[in-house]
Amino acid sequence: MFALVFARETPPTQVADRFVRLGTSLCNFYLVEDGGRVTIVDTGVPAYYAQLDRGLEALGRGRGDVDAIVLTHGHSDHIGFAEQARGELGVPVYVHRDDENLTTTGKAFGKREAPMLPYLRYPQAWKLLAHFSTAGLPKPVHEVRTFADGDTLDVPGRPRVIHTPGHTAGHVVFHFESQGVLALGDLLCTLNPLTGRRGPQLLPRALNNSSGTMLDSLSKIEGVDAAVLAFGHGEPWTGGAADAVRRAREVGPT
Repeated sequence: MFALVFARETPPTQVADRFVRLGTSLCNFYLVEDGGRVTIVDTGVPAYYAQLDRGLEALGRGRGDVDAIVLTHGHSDHIGFAEQARGELGVPVYVHRDDENLTTTGKAFGKREAPMLPYLRYPQAWKLLAHFSTAGLPKPVHEVRTFADGDTLDVPGRPRVIHTPGHTAGHVVFHFESQGVLALGDLLCTLNPLTGRRGPQLLPRALNNSSGTMLDSLSKIEGVDAAVLAFGHGEPWTGGAADAVRRAREVGPT
């Protein structure tokens, strides 16, 4: 068990049919089961690997049932245990082609839209930094398979890819239609990881390539019919994609 610093571990929680949330109060990852096989959606930070067996057990599955890892983007708090799982479980890791270099090297973030320093007045920012500093150093993923906008991935759950750049160049949302879930990664959040503000909103500017591009990307999801929106940071949203997008636009860049 890893040390939880300023974070509460999330027990395996079914947020939709065969769709389980794991991670902590600060950062999420997910498991989706389809036909007895499992896809891991994002991988949090390295220490979260310890939760994998409990999440699989909640689905009635084990490590041998994992077929793939799909990443919404290549930031360190989403690729966390991907390389370890790739090696130990022998499963492929999928990421959008525009985030391939970021995922495999960690060296292609691009210029951030705003500096981090002004956010350090918020206790939430210190909570996040303290937690990540104790949760292990993510390793670059040595081998990935890439995809493009509009692809349907041949992995359990068969997610449709919606390219939503702005947070990173290759950020995507996955639509798991049969589960009624949009896995939004960091396009939106319901817990601002630096300010602590709750409710649907963009990630803070210090973590984005372009908040303006993210606002444009919202148009790609607002008409999607999904009962549950699952985020990298914050509680799931069940009020529909259109309402989440409307609220995020009202808040604007943070």
